[in-house]
Amino acid sequence: MEPMNMTDQLRLTKAEQEALRKKSIEINNVLMKNGHRLLDDPKLLHKILEKSIPYARVTADGEVWIESDR
Repeated sequence: MEPMNMTDQLRLTKAEQEALRKKSIEINNVLMKNGHRLLDDPKLLHKILEKSIPYARVTADGEVWIESDR
């Protein structure tokens, strides 16, 4: 059996879980209004990571942030 690495498991804090739940409701309401299939929380989190990881940056001070392409 291979050892686990950081990508095998991700634990969310209660605050992160609540933020994900609220964002899930917000996004699923838009999807539903536009006739699209709803996303469950794990699938939504994967989509958010997939879309945001390329924009992750770090400042000289060590602050991590997401660069906007707008």
